[in-house]
Amino acid sequence: MTNSKSAQPIAWTGDLSDDCTAEWNGLMLRAEAMSRTDWWWAVSDMKTKEQVAVSYDVGVRVTTGKKARRAAEQAARDWVAGK
Repeated sequence: MTNSKSAQPIAWTGDLSDDCTAEWNGLMLRAEAMSRTDWWWAVSDMKTKEQVAVSYDVGVRVTTGKKARRAAEQAARDWVAGK
């Protein structure tokens, strides 16, 4: 059974080709270009400010904004589904 909270759409704002954010289910998702071919992403709990997932911990190189946003979204959905 799918958690209804984790199925809700995620809307990104900001410059999708450089630095963007999304607020979703009490989480702040961020994706940022670190260079032309390297992207960083993170997911934080907006209430506690705890970082619940970050690209550096995954150990997989992310090379586009689309991939960074997708990775952040998956990490956020996994975190919400596990609550």
